[in-house]
Amino acid sequence: MPKFPYSYFCHKCGQRNDTTLEVLLGPKIDSIEIVCEKCGDMTHVMATACPECKKSYRYFLSDLDFPSELQNLGSAYVKLIEGIKRNLVDIVKEFNVPAPKRWSVKLTCECGKSYTSEIPLPQQGW
Repeated sequence: MPKFPYSYFCHKCGQRNDTTLEVLLGPKIDSIEIVCEKCGDMTHVMATACPECKKSYRYFLSDLDFPSELQNLGSAYVKLIEGIKRNLVDIVKEFNVPAPKRWSVKLTCECGKSYTSEIPLPQQGW
């Protein structure tokens, strides 16, 4: 995994924090938790590095644990669809609802390479 210097200012106290991120190569995307050295506030960073040049990375900053939130929403959706299917078993012969397999984002590196990074989502069990 390539390492990149990363600086940010805490959203809560304004403290500048300097760190190094170890970033997965695309299409993988990793969720990294950074804790402010001054106040202890946690920031979630999702990062992925260019699979071609390995010298550049893209990141998304959030106060939420975005991959976890996606997993929770995806699981709720799958359970809802499974419940509907069970209730319709005597009424409808075939019931299929497509569920996305992943959340994806298209990125372009400074080297010119375009790639897609993705987070797998829960899949239906039927």
